[in-house]
Amino acid sequence: MTYPDFAARWRNSGGAERANYGLFLQDLCDLLQVPKPDPTTDNPAQDQYVLERAVTFNDGARKSTGRIDLYKRGCFILETKQGVGNFVDSSFDGSTEARKHGSTEARKHGTA
Repeated sequence: MTYPDFAARWRNSGGAERANYGLFLQDLCDLLQVPKPDPTTDNPAQDQYVLERAVTFNDGARKSTGRIDLYKRGCFILETKQGVGNFVDSSFDGSTEARKHGSTEARKHGTA
């Protein structure tokens, strides 16, 4: 997968983060040419590189369970966030778009 293919596929995905994040992350792995995450097991000790890694939050009197969108033990965690704001092409040349949106604003937005 090339970056233009990746960008075109995800450009119009809208605000459906929960529905799209798994496919998006697998496409991102293809783009980066890295292995895709492993299937999650029923043993968290084995789940070294998975989507939806369960974590327990202990805030004193109560515990709750959360999820990490993409987890790789000893390497990274990744949380996806999908906005529905105005799209600014991240490949802008820094001139017209930067003046139109302000250089900082143009860098804040990218593909979905």
